[in-house]
Amino acid sequence: MGPSDDKSPVQSVQELLGVISAGLGTALDLKSLFGLGVVGLAAATARHNQSVRPVVRLYDRLLEEAGPLVGARVKMTTDPYRALHQEKALILQGRNKEGKTTLLCTALPWYHRRGPWAYYGLYFNGGHGNAVSNFKEWHTVQLFGNLNMGGSETQYAVNTYREKQHLRVWLHGWGLPIAPKPCYIIVDQYEEILRRFPQDALNWANSLTNTQAREGKARVIFVVNSDAGAQTLLNLNQGPRFTKLSMEPPSGEGADLDQDLFGKCGRNIGLYKQVLAEIDRGAIEKGKEETFIEKQVQRWEQDFHVPYPFKYDRSWSELADEKSLPLMKQTLGQALEQVLLAQKGRDSQRVFTPEEVEERMKFVAECLKDLDKMQVLDAMEPEWAVRLQGEGAKPAVAESLAEHIRCLIGNPVPNEQGEGQSEPRSE
Repeated sequence: MGPSDDKSPVQSVQELLGVISAGLGTALDLKSLFGLGVVGLAAATARHNQSVRPVVRLYDRLLEEAGPLVGARVKMTTDPYRALHQEKALILQGRNKEGKTTLLCTALPWYHRRGPWAYYGLYFNGGHGNAVSNFKEWHTVQLFGNLNMGGSETQYAVNTYREKQHLRVWLHGWGLPIAPKPCYIIVDQYEEILRRFPQDALNWANSLTNTQAREGKARVIFVVNSDAGAQTLLNLNQGPRFTKLSMEPPSGEGADLDQDLFGKCGRNIGLYKQVLAEIDRGAIEKGKEETFIEKQVQRWEQDFHVPYPFKYDRSWSELADEKSLPLMKQTLGQALEQVLLAQKGRDSQRVFTPEEVEERMKFVAECLKDLDKMQVLDAMEPEWAVRLQGEGAKPAVAESLAEHIRCLIGNPVPNEQGEGQSEPRSE
């Protein structure tokens, strides 16, 4: 006779408790699997977030940087967020004081400002690089990190933001078309940090584009003022991974402003407001604004623009690969010689005699003789200046030649007529 199907009340209760216990264990396992409320992860994240600025709501961060909108306002037609591409970083180019940061704030659609569809991200300001002694310190200060993190604060912040999206990460892992939301990274005033720490800033820009294009974890926007700043990024070996968007000057139609003065300011709303302020305080007379405007624009270009693309143009590398390294060096030397011979002063007279040019070219020829392709193309101005001084050039001569060499390398190889040949921006 088999065991009886009848069970005592005590047995029934024990079995029920066993089922409940098993169910709770399974639930806890699932909870751990899904990553919901894992105490260890939360504690570790909380501890680390004390030393790294977390990813925050993008609109609030941009509003903090842009400040209150005062005075005349104009309608901008440029839309940087519509130009963003999943696999390409964006270069937003606009003139100084044209309102690039304000545009990034106001162009954000209302449904991406707050709520479940809000964009979250990180904001970097290259202008703060003037207050630090090295790039690593700037990067650390921007994210409230620690110097012993070795510059990994950005990657940590992006990864932490991604990991917090537990459900999206889990669903994406199961092959469902629901991916974690990307982190939006805005690098404002990139040219200022590029001027301050050129090689470090270039390497970091490459790393950020990898975070977007290869890993799909971010959407990156670099904000620049000049063609040379934009071309520096386009010359990177990740160049095809960039989209360039130039701000269109607003028409000013319908805005409460002096259209004639606005036109003199090149339809630059920031410059217009500055000129108005100078007129109000009596610094310049009404109708005589052109001189002030011209000097102000020149000053901004000197202070906030890079004088030439800081990364070599790939046409120089292609010349060495497809033809020969000696031909690349010869072409560079000939282009430099033409630049020196063509230089003229304010009196329209040549700066250098042919003999002076010949003397300078001897220093350059000695430098180029033993260098390989990448030693020629990758060296920045200070390294070129040291090389030229080592061949006997005086410090001032070496610095001037170094700037000309880097300017030529940053632009396309000139043709036989010298077209495409560039000179550093005059100071």
